[in-house]
Amino acid sequence: METSQSKLADSLEKKLDLFYETLQKEGHLGFLKNTTRVILFLSIGSPKRRADVFQASETLPLKAWRVVKRQALQHYKESHYEWVKLDIVENEESHSVNEFVKIITETKKNYYRKGISFDKQYRFAFLEQEINGNAIVQIDKHTGRGFIQEKNLKEYAKSHRPLMPKLDLSRIDKIRTFTTRGFFFEENRLFPTHNTNLDNGRRKTPLTIDEVERLVRESATFLANQVKDTGAFVYGYFSCFDKEIQFYNVLRHASTLYSMLEAYELYPDDVLEKAIKRGLHYLVNHCTRNYTIQSVRVAYMIDGVGENKEIKLGANAAAILALTKFQEVFKQNQYVEITRLLGEGIVQMQKRDGSFNHVLYPEDLQVKEDFRIIYYDGEAAFALMRLYEQDPQSRWIDAVELAFRYFIEKKYWKHHDHWLSYCTNELTKYRPRKEYFEFGLHNVLKKLNFIKKRETTYPTFLELTLAGWNMVSRLRAHGLEGLLTQKEIQRLEETFHIRAEYQRNGFFYPEVAMYFKKPSRILGSFYIRHHSFRSRIDDTEHYLSGYVAYYKLLKNRSGYKERGVS
Repeated sequence: METSQSKLADSLEKKLDLFYETLQKEGHLGFLKNTTRVILFLSIGSPKRRADVFQASETLPLKAWRVVKRQALQHYKESHYEWVKLDIVENEESHSVNEFVKIITETKKNYYRKGISFDKQYRFAFLEQEINGNAIVQIDKHTGRGFIQEKNLKEYAKSHRPLMPKLDLSRIDKIRTFTTRGFFFEENRLFPTHNTNLDNGRRKTPLTIDEVERLVRESATFLANQVKDTGAFVYGYFSCFDKEIQFYNVLRHASTLYSMLEAYELYPDDVLEKAIKRGLHYLVNHCTRNYTIQSVRVAYMIDGVGENKEIKLGANAAAILALTKFQEVFKQNQYVEITRLLGEGIVQMQKRDGSFNHVLYPEDLQVKEDFRIIYYDGEAAFALMRLYEQDPQSRWIDAVELAFRYFIEKKYWKHHDHWLSYCTNELTKYRPRKEYFEFGLHNVLKKLNFIKKRETTYPTFLELTLAGWNMVSRLRAHGLEGLLTQKEIQRLEETFHIRAEYQRNGFFYPEVAMYFKKPSRILGSFYIRHHSFRSRIDDTEHYLSGYVAYYKLLKNRSGYKERGVS
């Protein structure tokens, strides 16, 4: 009887044969026609564990392919696989050790995007994805000097590079860096990958409306799967070594639920619905405390544990956003009373000049911090606007207008806060005053050059620009189109399309996730590269909200044509 291992080998061989045939058929190997040396890296992976990588250096493409194929069939021992990826070295440079150290020292953390070979023959060579997925290039916290983390390198090589000889870094005098052409094979589909510096290793597919839908659905599903039976979230992971983040933040719990509701509104799903309801039950029943302030009943979200418990303006705001969004989406009204109490809590934290106290002590409601972070102000104003939409009492919008007088006087647009962009868009629906539109335009337009060139995937930039765009679309109706030029409109549109494409570099596509310790844990989530590939619920939340807004824009705009940046 055929063993499971022999079945795996047979299945893998068929997949590899089809992979190579597809590469040839689609003409992807033509660039190797005149090369004298062909260097291949074959990665094979599954959702269960980090991919194994096999490498060959030969004179002909077919010869090199046969070598890596034979290696994979003989040494890939897992009971399952789903992904196959081939990288072909295209360009290389040689550096002295000191030159290389200077390069990695001057490179942003986790943004070194080339492969590294410690010898001329490529016996000790690693793809960029292997290096970053195992935290091999690091920066010394004390000296700021870049270095190779030898422990991580050797442990990785021992576990996932089964044919690599033992490496002695002390004997290295030259280091080769290289770029590759990559090809990812999944479900018998071939995806060429980017090899440019900032996009390296991610599939080279157009950002069609279907692809935006995929980003929304998969990231919303990821978040739903993080909601435990209790209603609390698994807060996040440091992806390289699958370390769960041992921390919690009620504000981010609430704002993540808000983004999940945005996604549910587009794509209703039973798993997502149940996760949202568990999360809201936890928020209301485990994180809320009622108070009476001079005969006024209020409610506050309590964040932290033990002596570190506190009341944060932003947490009350995020809770209102989540609860009002739930009522809007599900056409229910069970949270009317609690949203009013939370709104009263925000009003009680507002000072006479329109600004807000940011943090209170939960025992006596004394001010703990007058100011903590700029985002709290915009969140609070936005939440009151959403509350006003469902409970049109003038006290809510009056508080927002008082806050805006303060924001305008203090030129808060200089902070380019996406929450303020959301709030301005909402406020101008009910109070279409010129000064509010001007504030909203400054909040977005003054940041466009920076946003277009930003190396990090900074997810709130897409939210910021699209909220600004939604407000701009109403200027004409109020006779205020003269507030910005046609050129500025074009720059804004160009910028949010660029950001929507670029932020895909923060998504754990399988060809990216396969090089991390536990791919199944992070697939479909978004991550922050310079924070050790952190995948936290609020990271995914902001990307998700941005792509929900982008999807709506593409779907609803007149004369829509699918756009793709390949």
